[in-house]
Amino acid sequence: MAIILLVMAGYGGGNKQSTDELITVDVTKTNYVRMKKNIFFYFIFAAICSSCTENPNRVNFTINPNDRKIVFPVQLNDSITVNMTFDTGCDDRAISLDSSFVASHLSLVPDASPDTSQVGSAWADYRTLNLAYNIPQTVKVGNTSLIYNGLQILNWKKALQTNDSEGILNIPQNDTTNVWEWNFKHNYLEIHPAKNFQMPKNCFLFPMQDRGCNPLIQIPLQIQCANGDTLTINRTFFVDMGMPFDIAIMYPCKEWEFFDKRDDAVWTSYMDSYFRHHAITATLFDNVTMDAIRIYTFDNPHSVESKYIIGINFLKRFNVFIDRKNWQLGLQPIKNFQRIVNPLGRRFHYSAPKNSEGKYIVTKIADYKDNYYKTAGLQEGDEIIAINDKLLKDITHEESREFYKKDILVLDIIRDGESLKIVVPVDKNEKQGD
Repeated sequence: MAIILLVMAGYGGGNKQSTDELITVDVTKTNYVRMKKNIFFYFIFAAICSSCTENPNRVNFTINPNDRKIVFPVQLNDSITVNMTFDTGCDDRAISLDSSFVASHLSLVPDASPDTSQVGSAWADYRTLNLAYNIPQTVKVGNTSLIYNGLQILNWKKALQTNDSEGILNIPQNDTTNVWEWNFKHNYLEIHPAKNFQMPKNCFLFPMQDRGCNPLIQIPLQIQCANGDTLTINRTFFVDMGMPFDIAIMYPCKEWEFFDKRDDAVWTSYMDSYFRHHAITATLFDNVTMDAIRIYTFDNPHSVESKYIIGINFLKRFNVFIDRKNWQLGLQPIKNFQRIVNPLGRRFHYSAPKNSEGKYIVTKIADYKDNYYKTAGLQEGDEIIAINDKLLKDITHEESREFYKKDILVLDIIRDGESLKIVVPVDKNEKQGD
Protein backbone atom coordinates (compact mmCIF):
# COMPACT_ATOMS: atom_id res chain seq x y z
CA MET A 1 0.00 0.00 0.00
CA ALA A 2 2.82 2.42 0.83
CA ILE A 3 4.51 1.74 -2.56
CA ILE A 4 1.35 2.53 -4.50
CA LEU A 5 0.89 5.82 -2.71
CA LEU A 6 4.52 6.78 -3.35
CA VAL A 7 4.00 6.30 -7.11
CA MET A 8 0.88 8.47 -6.94
CA ALA A 9 2.85 11.18 -5.15
CA GLY A 10 5.35 11.32 -8.05
CA TYR A 11 2.68 12.74 -10.32
CA GLY A 12 2.13 15.77 -8.08
CA GLY A 13 5.22 17.62 -9.34
CA GLY A 14 7.15 20.38 -7.59
CA ASN A 15 8.15 20.57 -3.93
CA LYS A 16 4.66 20.87 -2.66
CA GLN A 17 3.72 17.92 -0.53
CA SER A 18 0.53 16.42 -1.89
CA THR A 19 -2.29 14.93 0.13
CA ASP A 20 -1.30 11.53 -1.22
CA GLU A 21 2.27 12.08 -0.03
CA LEU A 22 1.04 13.09 3.39
CA ILE A 23 -1.03 9.96 3.54
CA THR A 24 2.04 7.96 2.44
CA VAL A 25 4.19 9.47 5.19
CA ASP A 26 1.53 8.84 7.84
CA VAL A 27 1.01 5.25 6.77
CA THR A 28 4.75 4.64 6.64
CA LYS A 29 5.18 6.09 10.13
CA THR A 30 2.31 3.96 11.34
CA ASN A 31 3.91 0.82 9.93
CA TYR A 32 7.20 1.78 11.57
CA VAL A 33 5.48 2.23 14.92
CA ARG A 34 3.67 -1.05 14.44
CA MET A 35 6.97 -2.75 13.64
CA LYS A 36 8.55 -1.39 16.82
CA LYS A 37 5.55 -2.55 18.84
CA ASN A 38 5.71 -5.99 17.26
CA ILE A 39 9.40 -6.29 18.10
CA PHE A 40 8.71 -5.12 21.65
CA PHE A 41 5.90 -7.63 22.16
CA TYR A 42 8.03 -10.36 20.57
CA PHE A 43 10.75 -9.85 23.18
CA ILE A 44 8.16 -9.72 25.97
CA PHE A 45 6.62 -12.96 24.69
CA ALA A 46 10.06 -14.55 24.40
CA ALA A 47 10.89 -13.49 27.95
CA ILE A 48 7.62 -14.97 29.24
CA CYS A 49 8.22 -18.20 27.36
CA SER A 50 11.76 -18.32 28.70
CA SER A 51 10.53 -17.83 32.29
CA CYS A 52 7.95 -20.55 31.77
CA THR A 53 10.57 -23.04 30.56
CA GLU A 54 10.58 -25.94 32.95
CA ASN A 55 13.47 -25.82 35.42
CA PRO A 56 14.70 -29.41 35.88
CA ASN A 57 15.74 -28.68 39.46
CA ARG A 58 12.27 -27.40 40.45
CA VAL A 59 9.21 -29.30 41.51
CA ASN A 60 5.87 -27.77 42.42
CA PHE A 61 4.40 -28.62 45.80
CA THR A 62 0.90 -28.44 47.26
CA ILE A 63 -0.40 -27.85 50.77
CA ASN A 64 -3.80 -29.39 51.48
CA PRO A 65 -5.60 -27.31 54.15
CA ASN A 66 -7.01 -30.46 55.76
CA ASP A 67 -3.63 -31.63 57.03
CA ARG A 68 -1.35 -28.79 55.84
CA LYS A 69 1.55 -30.98 54.79
CA ILE A 70 3.98 -30.06 52.00
CA VAL A 71 3.57 -32.69 49.28
CA PHE A 72 5.52 -33.03 46.02
CA PRO A 73 6.37 -35.79 43.51
CA VAL A 74 9.67 -37.70 43.55
CA GLN A 75 10.99 -40.65 41.59
CA LEU A 76 12.08 -43.97 43.06
CA ASN A 77 14.23 -46.39 41.07
CA ASP A 78 14.13 -43.86 38.18
CA SER A 79 10.70 -45.14 37.18
CA ILE A 80 8.18 -45.00 40.04
CA THR A 81 6.63 -41.61 40.76
CA VAL A 82 5.32 -41.12 44.29
CA ASN A 83 3.93 -38.11 46.16
CA MET A 84 5.91 -37.53 49.35
CA THR A 85 5.48 -35.31 52.39
CA PHE A 86 8.43 -33.15 53.44
CA ASP A 87 9.17 -32.73 57.13
CA THR A 88 12.30 -31.35 58.80
CA GLY A 89 11.11 -33.08 61.95
CA CYS A 90 11.36 -36.63 60.58
CA ASP A 91 14.30 -39.02 60.30
CA ASP A 92 16.87 -37.72 57.80
CA ARG A 93 18.60 -41.06 57.39
CA ALA A 94 15.80 -42.90 55.58
CA ILE A 95 12.65 -42.40 53.56
CA SER A 96 9.34 -43.80 54.80
CA LEU A 97 6.70 -45.31 52.51
CA ASP A 98 3.11 -46.38 53.04
CA SER A 99 2.70 -50.16 53.20
CA SER A 100 -0.20 -50.21 50.73
CA PHE A 101 1.86 -48.28 48.16
CA VAL A 102 4.79 -50.66 48.58
CA ALA A 103 2.40 -53.63 48.21
CA SER A 104 1.56 -52.41 44.70
CA HIS A 105 5.24 -51.77 43.89
CA LEU A 106 6.97 -54.87 45.21
CA SER A 107 10.18 -53.97 43.39
CA LEU A 108 10.77 -51.44 46.18
CA VAL A 109 11.03 -54.17 48.85
CA PRO A 110 14.70 -55.04 49.48
CA ASP A 111 15.87 -58.66 49.51
CA ALA A 112 16.79 -58.53 53.17
CA SER A 113 15.27 -59.11 56.58
CA PRO A 114 13.93 -55.89 58.13
CA ASP A 115 14.33 -54.56 61.62
CA THR A 116 11.06 -53.78 63.39
CA SER A 117 10.05 -51.02 65.77
CA GLN A 118 7.06 -48.94 66.84
CA VAL A 119 6.87 -45.46 65.35
CA GLY A 120 4.34 -42.64 65.28
CA SER A 121 3.89 -38.91 65.57
CA ALA A 122 5.57 -36.81 68.24
CA TRP A 123 2.24 -34.97 68.54
CA ALA A 124 0.15 -37.97 69.55
CA ASP A 125 0.37 -41.11 71.67
CA TYR A 126 -0.50 -43.73 69.09
CA ARG A 127 2.15 -45.89 67.41
CA THR A 128 2.30 -48.25 64.45
CA LEU A 129 4.63 -51.08 63.38
CA ASN A 130 7.62 -50.02 61.26
CA LEU A 131 9.78 -52.24 59.03
CA ALA A 132 13.24 -50.75 58.57
CA TYR A 133 15.79 -51.73 55.88
CA ASN A 134 19.32 -50.36 56.22
CA ILE A 135 19.91 -50.34 52.47
CA PRO A 136 20.71 -47.12 50.54
CA GLN A 137 17.85 -45.65 48.54
CA THR A 138 18.13 -43.30 45.56
CA VAL A 139 15.44 -40.64 45.30
CA LYS A 140 15.20 -38.17 42.45
CA VAL A 141 13.70 -34.73 43.12
CA GLY A 142 13.39 -32.86 39.84
CA ASN A 143 16.78 -33.43 38.24
CA THR A 144 18.63 -33.97 41.52
CA SER A 145 19.52 -37.45 42.77
CA LEU A 146 19.64 -37.91 46.53
CA ILE A 147 20.94 -40.84 48.57
CA TYR A 148 19.24 -41.98 51.79
CA ASN A 149 20.72 -44.64 54.05
CA GLY A 150 17.59 -46.75 54.36
CA LEU A 151 13.90 -47.44 53.81
CA GLN A 152 11.06 -47.67 56.33
CA ILE A 153 7.69 -49.26 55.55
CA LEU A 154 4.69 -48.55 57.76
CA ASN A 155 0.99 -47.79 57.69
CA TRP A 156 1.88 -44.20 56.94
CA LYS A 157 -1.55 -42.87 56.00
CA LYS A 158 -3.13 -44.12 59.21
CA ALA A 159 -0.26 -43.09 61.46
CA LEU A 160 -0.22 -39.50 60.19
CA GLN A 161 -3.91 -39.28 59.25
CA THR A 162 -3.27 -38.22 55.65
CA ASN A 163 -4.45 -39.26 52.19
CA ASP A 164 -2.39 -36.91 50.04
CA SER A 165 0.98 -38.65 50.15
CA GLU A 166 2.48 -42.12 50.14
CA GLY A 167 5.39 -41.39 52.44
CA ILE A 168 7.67 -38.86 54.07
CA LEU A 169 11.23 -37.63 53.74
CA ASN A 170 13.64 -35.01 55.03
CA ILE A 171 16.83 -33.55 53.56
CA PRO A 172 19.28 -36.49 53.44
CA GLN A 173 21.56 -36.69 56.46
CA ASN A 174 24.83 -36.03 54.64
CA ASP A 175 23.59 -33.63 51.96
CA THR A 176 26.12 -30.78 52.10
CA THR A 177 26.25 -30.25 48.34
CA ASN A 178 22.83 -28.64 47.87
CA VAL A 179 20.79 -25.66 49.07
CA TRP A 180 17.07 -26.39 49.35
CA GLU A 181 14.84 -23.45 48.44
CA TRP A 182 11.21 -23.59 49.55
CA ASN A 183 9.56 -20.84 47.52
CA PHE A 184 6.25 -20.12 49.26
CA LYS A 185 5.51 -17.21 46.92
CA HIS A 186 5.12 -19.56 43.94
CA ASN A 187 4.87 -22.94 45.73
CA TYR A 188 7.88 -24.72 44.36
CA LEU A 189 10.95 -26.51 45.70
CA GLU A 190 14.24 -25.86 43.93
CA ILE A 191 17.43 -27.68 44.83
CA HIS A 192 20.49 -25.54 44.06
CA PRO A 193 24.10 -26.77 43.92
CA ALA A 194 25.69 -25.29 47.04
CA LYS A 195 28.89 -24.44 45.18
CA ASN A 196 28.86 -20.72 44.33
CA PHE A 197 25.24 -20.35 45.57
CA GLN A 198 24.47 -16.88 46.92
CA MET A 199 21.60 -16.18 49.27
CA PRO A 200 19.25 -13.39 48.09
CA LYS A 201 20.39 -9.99 49.35
CA ASN A 202 17.25 -9.36 51.39
CA CYS A 203 17.50 -12.66 53.30
CA PHE A 204 17.70 -12.88 57.08
CA LEU A 205 20.45 -15.43 57.80
CA PHE A 206 20.35 -17.65 60.87
CA PRO A 207 23.12 -20.06 61.88
CA MET A 208 21.69 -23.54 62.38
CA GLN A 209 22.74 -24.69 65.81
CA ASP A 210 22.08 -28.44 65.45
CA ARG A 211 24.16 -30.49 63.02
CA GLY A 212 21.56 -33.26 63.16
CA CYS A 213 18.33 -33.57 61.18
CA ASN A 214 16.47 -30.86 63.10
CA PRO A 215 17.29 -27.24 62.13
CA LEU A 216 17.45 -25.08 65.25
CA ILE A 217 17.76 -21.29 64.96
CA GLN A 218 17.57 -18.47 67.48
CA ILE A 219 14.86 -15.92 66.68
CA PRO A 220 14.33 -12.66 68.61
CA LEU A 221 10.62 -11.79 68.66
CA GLN A 222 8.79 -8.90 70.28
CA ILE A 223 5.11 -9.77 70.55
CA GLN A 224 2.07 -7.71 71.41
CA CYS A 225 -1.32 -9.15 72.38
CA ALA A 226 -4.69 -7.69 71.41
CA ASN A 227 -5.03 -5.89 74.76
CA GLY A 228 -1.57 -4.33 74.51
CA ASP A 229 0.35 -6.78 76.72
CA THR A 230 3.87 -7.38 75.45
CA LEU A 231 6.38 -10.19 75.74
CA THR A 232 9.90 -10.80 74.43
CA ILE A 233 10.69 -14.28 73.13
CA ASN A 234 14.35 -14.74 72.25
CA ARG A 235 14.66 -18.50 72.14
CA THR A 236 16.07 -21.31 70.07
CA PHE A 237 13.27 -22.49 67.78
CA PHE A 238 12.97 -25.83 66.07
CA VAL A 239 12.06 -25.27 62.40
CA ASP A 240 9.41 -27.95 61.88
CA MET A 241 8.17 -27.93 58.29
CA GLY A 242 5.79 -30.75 59.16
CA MET A 243 3.95 -28.61 61.74
CA PRO A 244 1.12 -26.48 60.32
CA PHE A 245 1.06 -23.72 62.94
CA ASP A 246 2.82 -20.34 63.24
CA ILE A 247 4.55 -20.66 66.60
CA ALA A 248 4.00 -23.47 69.10
CA ILE A 249 4.97 -23.24 72.76
CA MET A 250 4.96 -26.48 74.71
CA TYR A 251 4.16 -27.03 78.36
CA PRO A 252 5.92 -26.22 80.64
CA CYS A 253 7.96 -23.08 79.98
CA LYS A 254 7.99 -19.45 81.07
CA GLU A 255 6.15 -18.13 78.02
CA TRP A 256 3.51 -20.85 78.31
CA GLU A 257 2.66 -19.50 81.77
CA PHE A 258 2.19 -16.01 80.28
CA PHE A 259 -0.45 -17.28 77.82
CA ASP A 260 -2.05 -19.69 80.26
CA LYS A 261 -3.30 -16.72 82.27
CA ARG A 262 -5.09 -15.18 79.31
CA ASP A 263 -8.81 -15.71 78.68
CA ASP A 264 -8.91 -14.69 74.99
CA ALA A 265 -7.70 -18.03 73.58
CA VAL A 266 -9.48 -20.13 70.96
CA TRP A 267 -9.60 -23.80 71.93
CA THR A 268 -9.36 -26.42 69.16
CA SER A 269 -9.40 -30.22 69.15
CA TYR A 270 -6.15 -31.73 67.84
CA MET A 271 -5.42 -35.42 67.29
CA ASP A 272 -5.91 -37.03 70.70
CA SER A 273 -5.54 -33.74 72.56
CA TYR A 274 -6.22 -30.03 72.08
CA PHE A 275 -4.44 -26.70 71.80
CA ARG A 276 -5.16 -23.04 72.39
CA HIS A 277 -4.15 -20.23 70.09
CA HIS A 278 -3.75 -16.50 70.64
CA ALA A 279 -3.70 -13.80 67.94
CA ILE A 280 -0.69 -11.50 68.33
CA THR A 281 1.51 -9.08 66.40
CA ALA A 282 5.20 -9.97 66.25
CA THR A 283 8.26 -7.89 65.38
CA LEU A 284 11.38 -9.64 64.10
CA PHE A 285 14.77 -7.94 64.57
CA ASP A 286 13.04 -4.74 65.70
CA ASN A 287 12.08 -3.78 62.12
CA VAL A 288 9.98 -6.50 60.47
CA THR A 289 6.39 -6.46 61.71
CA MET A 290 4.18 -9.50 61.15
CA ASP A 291 0.50 -9.16 61.98
CA ALA A 292 -2.02 -11.99 62.34
CA ILE A 293 0.59 -14.24 63.96
CA ARG A 294 -0.80 -17.00 66.17
CA ILE A 295 0.89 -18.42 69.24
CA TYR A 296 -0.29 -21.99 69.91
CA THR A 297 0.04 -23.37 73.41
CA PHE A 298 -0.03 -27.10 74.07
CA ASP A 299 -1.06 -27.94 77.59
CA ASN A 300 -0.25 -31.65 77.49
CA PRO A 301 3.36 -32.89 77.40
CA HIS A 302 4.49 -34.19 73.99
CA SER A 303 7.57 -36.00 72.81
CA VAL A 304 8.50 -32.99 70.65
CA GLU A 305 12.15 -32.26 71.35
CA SER A 306 11.90 -28.46 71.57
CA LYS A 307 9.59 -26.29 73.66
CA TYR A 308 9.63 -23.60 70.95
CA ILE A 309 8.68 -24.44 67.37
CA ILE A 310 7.95 -22.51 64.18
CA GLY A 311 5.89 -24.13 61.45
CA ILE A 312 4.34 -23.65 58.02
CA ASN A 313 2.05 -20.70 58.77
CA PHE A 314 5.08 -18.77 60.04
CA LEU A 315 7.43 -19.87 57.26
CA LYS A 316 4.90 -19.04 54.51
CA ARG A 317 5.74 -15.38 55.07
CA PHE A 318 9.18 -16.08 53.59
CA ASN A 319 11.01 -18.01 50.93
CA VAL A 320 13.06 -20.48 52.96
CA PHE A 321 16.62 -21.58 52.13
CA ILE A 322 18.22 -24.48 53.99
CA ASP A 323 21.98 -24.64 53.46
CA ARG A 324 23.63 -27.61 55.17
CA LYS A 325 27.00 -26.88 53.61
CA ASN A 326 27.36 -23.65 55.59
CA TRP A 327 24.82 -24.65 58.27
CA GLN A 328 22.61 -21.64 57.84
CA LEU A 329 18.95 -20.95 57.15
CA GLY A 330 17.76 -17.99 55.08
CA LEU A 331 14.36 -16.29 55.34
CA GLN A 332 13.51 -13.98 52.44
CA PRO A 333 10.38 -11.91 53.24
CA ILE A 334 7.53 -12.07 50.73
CA LYS A 335 4.25 -10.16 50.50
CA ASN A 336 0.64 -11.25 50.41
CA PHE A 337 0.80 -13.93 53.10
CA GLN A 338 -2.29 -16.15 53.25
CA ARG A 339 -2.90 -18.36 56.25
CA ILE A 340 -3.70 -22.02 55.66
CA VAL A 341 -6.75 -22.83 57.80
CA ASN A 342 -7.86 -26.39 58.45
CA PRO A 343 -11.63 -26.29 57.78
CA LEU A 344 -12.08 -29.57 59.67
CA GLY A 345 -10.66 -28.21 62.93
CA ARG A 346 -13.44 -28.29 65.51
CA ARG A 347 -13.74 -26.19 68.63
CA PHE A 348 -12.56 -27.90 71.78
CA HIS A 349 -15.14 -27.98 74.60
CA TYR A 350 -13.87 -30.55 77.11
CA SER A 351 -11.45 -33.43 77.55
CA ALA A 352 -12.49 -36.76 79.10
CA PRO A 353 -9.73 -39.31 78.46
CA LYS A 354 -10.09 -42.93 79.54
CA ASN A 355 -8.10 -43.60 82.71
CA SER A 356 -6.47 -46.80 83.95
CA GLU A 357 -9.76 -47.86 85.57
CA GLY A 358 -11.67 -47.55 82.30
CA LYS A 359 -13.50 -44.41 83.42
CA TYR A 360 -13.96 -41.27 81.33
CA ILE A 361 -13.15 -38.39 83.66
CA VAL A 362 -13.41 -34.75 82.56
CA THR A 363 -9.90 -33.36 82.97
CA LYS A 364 -10.26 -30.03 81.18
CA ILE A 365 -13.07 -27.67 80.19
CA ALA A 366 -12.31 -24.84 77.78
CA ASP A 367 -12.88 -21.60 79.67
CA TYR A 368 -14.19 -19.35 76.93
CA LYS A 369 -17.57 -17.69 77.39
CA ASP A 370 -19.30 -19.45 74.49
CA ASN A 371 -18.46 -22.97 75.67
CA TYR A 372 -21.99 -24.38 75.89
CA TYR A 373 -20.81 -27.50 77.76
CA LYS A 374 -19.48 -25.30 80.55
CA THR A 375 -22.63 -23.16 80.50
CA ALA A 376 -24.75 -26.32 80.78
CA GLY A 377 -22.96 -27.25 84.01
CA LEU A 378 -20.26 -29.79 83.08
CA GLN A 379 -17.37 -29.66 85.55
CA GLU A 380 -13.83 -30.99 85.78
CA GLY A 381 -13.84 -34.27 87.70
CA ASP A 382 -17.22 -35.42 86.31
CA GLU A 383 -17.30 -39.03 85.13
CA ILE A 384 -19.20 -39.32 81.84
CA ILE A 385 -21.17 -42.56 81.55
CA ALA A 386 -23.28 -42.05 78.44
CA ILE A 387 -24.27 -39.51 75.78
CA ASN A 388 -27.85 -39.60 74.48
CA ASP A 389 -28.36 -42.94 76.24
CA LYS A 390 -25.38 -44.57 74.52
CA LEU A 391 -22.52 -45.74 76.75
CA LEU A 392 -19.44 -43.63 76.10
CA LYS A 393 -17.22 -46.71 75.93
CA ASP A 394 -19.26 -47.98 72.96
CA ILE A 395 -19.27 -44.76 70.94
CA THR A 396 -17.08 -44.90 67.83
CA HIS A 397 -15.04 -42.01 66.48
CA GLU A 398 -17.46 -41.66 63.55
CA GLU A 399 -20.47 -41.61 65.89
CA SER A 400 -18.91 -38.90 68.02
CA ARG A 401 -18.82 -36.65 64.98
CA GLU A 402 -22.54 -37.16 64.45
CA PHE A 403 -23.27 -35.69 67.87
CA TYR A 404 -22.32 -32.25 66.56
CA LYS A 405 -25.28 -32.45 64.16
CA LYS A 406 -27.84 -32.89 66.93
CA ASP A 407 -29.77 -30.09 68.62
CA ILE A 408 -29.54 -31.44 72.17
CA LEU A 409 -27.01 -33.68 73.92
CA VAL A 410 -27.83 -35.35 77.22
CA LEU A 411 -24.80 -36.43 79.25
CA ASP A 412 -25.24 -39.02 82.01
CA ILE A 413 -22.54 -38.30 84.57
CA ILE A 414 -21.48 -39.21 88.07
CA ARG A 415 -20.39 -36.36 90.34
CA ASP A 416 -19.34 -36.99 93.93
CA GLY A 417 -21.05 -40.39 93.83
CA GLU A 418 -24.38 -39.03 92.55
CA SER A 419 -25.91 -39.64 89.11
CA LEU A 420 -26.82 -36.50 87.20
CA LYS A 421 -27.96 -35.50 83.73
CA ILE A 422 -26.41 -32.53 81.93
CA VAL A 423 -28.54 -31.14 79.05
CA VAL A 424 -26.39 -29.39 76.44
CA PRO A 425 -28.03 -27.29 73.68
CA VAL A 426 -25.66 -27.56 70.69
CA ASP A 427 -24.69 -24.34 68.92
CA LYS A 428 -24.69 -25.44 65.27
CA ASN A 429 -23.63 -21.95 64.18
CA GLU A 430 -20.42 -22.10 66.17
CA LYS A 431 -17.47 -21.07 64.01
CA GLN A 432 -15.23 -23.99 63.12
CA GLY A 433 -11.75 -24.24 61.61
CA ASP A 434 -8.56 -23.34 63.43
